Amino acid sequence: MSYLRIGIVLICSFIVYPTVSVAQNDTLRITFLGTGAPRPSFERYGPSILVEAGEHKFLVDAGWGVRQRMFAAGGFELLTTIDHVVLTHLHYDHTMGLADVWLTGWLYGRRVPLHVQGPAGTVAMLDHIKQANKWDLDNRRLVGVPMMGTAIAATDIAPGVIFDRDGLKITAFLVEHKPLDRKTGEELQPQGQAFGYRVDFGEHSAVFSGDTRPSDNLVRYAQDVDVLIHETQVLSPGNSREAVLANVSLGVHTTPEQAGGIFSRTKPRMAVYSHIIPPDTAATDLAAATKPFYKGPLTVAHDFMTITIGAEIVVGERARYENLIFEKSRVLK
Repeated sequence: MSYLRIGIVLICSFIVYPTVSVAQNDTLRITFLGTGAPRPSFERYGPSILVEAGEHKFLVDAGWGVRQRMFAAGGFELLTTIDHVVLTHLHYDHTMGLADVWLTGWLYGRRVPLHVQGPAGTVAMLDHIKQANKWDLDNRRLVGVPMMGTAIAATDIAPGVIFDRDGLKITAFLVEHKPLDRKTGEELQPQGQAFGYRVDFGEHSAVFSGDTRPSDNLVRYAQDVDVLIHETQVLSPGNSREAVLANVSLGVHTTPEQAGGIFSRTKPRMAVYSHIIPPDTAATDLAAATKPFYKGPLTVAHDFMTITIGAEIVVGERARYENLIFEKSRVLK
């Protein structure tokens, strides 16, 4: 794969099919498996990000279509080696792929429990997912499919360090995603919380905003981070019923103008947009809206984009597999 370097940004506009390389030393590698939101899109699947740090691999969220994106990005090997998911919150567009990560990973070779960490309600949600799939598991057991790997180790976490091993530290922090009363503007109080995550590995770091309106707590945790990945929503124009419905969520998300202010306060080496609402919003429009408020490096993520954080920050494209055959995969241990 060849690259064009522009400052610290490297843009790869084509697809190749070599063996997937793994992050080395203290390099953090991020792959955007899905950069969309609830609205269906052919280009932007549900929110999910793969993080690779040394020998560790985990997902931030597991939105709809994550199984297909994982399969294209890493074949059966990636599907069967992911055993850790952290959830930013429990909106369905961030969690609909969990059953696929759990069951497809197990059926084709994962033989360890799937670990899922998230806000209050995560354990209950995973218990329901297990119960919903009991018939499936019972029937596969009868025909001799190994049951090792069907366990789920779910945890309701609190803000703070949730993982610290082999130089990789994951810290959860609260963000502002509670709905607002449309008449009074007052914050409503649903059950559960919404988290952002800071990932530190060696000397490198990345922050994932999760879903949030502008958050001072995020600014606190993202100070001097290498890469800040932030959600964004733009106003849908017009007053049609569809536009009105689309704009209901503006109060719990962050506009590009607001995000520009966040980027200016945190000063990341690179700012990145993901979880883009609406999904067909042009990257040039997001950049134009942000520019008056933030002058630093900015990238608009798309599905299969990679960001490798080392001495330089390199933006590229994930190698994609096709025509894979399970019987020739050699993933079973």
